Amino acid sequence: MQMPKRKVLYVQYAAPGVYPPIERSARIFKRQGWEVGFLAVKAEGQLAALTSAMHSEAEIEYLEHRKGGVRALRSYLRFWWRAWLRVRREKPDVVYLSDMFSYPAGLAIAMTSPALTILHEHDTPLDRSRAFLKVLHGLRSRFARRASLRINPQEARADLMRTETGCGPVTVVHNCPSLEELADTLTFEAKPAGLTLWHHGSLGPGRLPYAIVAALPDLPEDVTLAIAGYETINTVGFIDKVMTLARKLGVAHRVTYHGAMKRDALYAEAAKAHVGLSMFVREFVEPMVGASNKPFDFLACNMALLVNDTAEWTDFYVSRGVAVACDPEDSTSIAAAIHHLYAHRDELREMANRGRALVEVEWNYEAQFAPVLQRIDRMLAGRV
Repeated sequence: MQMPKRKVLYVQYAAPGVYPPIERSARIFKRQGWEVGFLAVKAEGQLAALTSAMHSEAEIEYLEHRKGGVRALRSYLRFWWRAWLRVRREKPDVVYLSDMFSYPAGLAIAMTSPALTILHEHDTPLDRSRAFLKVLHGLRSRFARRASLRINPQEARADLMRTETGCGPVTVVHNCPSLEELADTLTFEAKPAGLTLWHHGSLGPGRLPYAIVAALPDLPEDVTLAIAGYETINTVGFIDKVMTLARKLGVAHRVTYHGAMKRDALYAEAAKAHVGLSMFVREFVEPMVGASNKPFDFLACNMALLVNDTAEWTDFYVSRGVAVACDPEDSTSIAAAIHHLYAHRDELREMANRGRALVEVEWNYEAQFAPVLQRIDRMLAGRV
């Protein structure tokens, strides 16, 4: 008698394409023979370009989020109710919840269903400035203690989660690319001439400092900057400011904005670049290494990295020989680091190839997610 397929249901109050690690784990489950389903919220604005690429591999149900007071609350409550109903009807083996707004539904499911529940926290939790957010934090703590398995992309954040919620062990899974995403990236030797600096993802002055543009006049003419991604609700107008500064400095012809791109097109474009920019400004005091997918993406596309000159970044990347460091808010420091890479092409190539090799062996999602699969298998086997 053939055993029924295992099923995982992803429940998130966001679009799947906004969180690449979610799609990566879903594909891993699919390759393992699982049925995969999603309950998600439809993306709007620039994020609509990040529509999930999972449509051919999974059932995706999108709900509308309506803005404004009572309508927003009704949308949210409908999401909770729909999640609970789907779990009750479909009886998935695993329910996978991956954002703060989905945790209340996760708690209800954990309390009423035999399914394993996974809390995968990608972002730092929202603040407690409003009463509603205080309630969410309380429910987060209760769900963290009740969940079958907890995942966080960063060691220090995992420690903080345990301290804040009183939960059990937290598995650390870095936000790395999957092996299948490496297939079409160019070798370093095949990249175009010159030196292209590259940044993608959510955009804002904290993630892509204006000092990078200010460094361009001090660099050779064939050093260019390419950007892809989307502005957040708090950074609308950022790209306009970048281009205004570039025009003022006379380097606008060396700056290109590609807009928000789906991941296949994004990787194809990123693979033409030589140096990936992972330079969070000083205001980013939270731990980012491991949680930020950008540097791993850049290494997968055979780039060297330019990172912050702080211990967190230098210990993880510079010490592995895949990055150089600089002050992200000092255009002179940035220009000096890029000059070094420009003048030492062999060293640049070696860094890029070393980084790509690390992704192939260690910094890929299959390797990172393997301990999670092993724990799920043990938990489900224990129920038979």
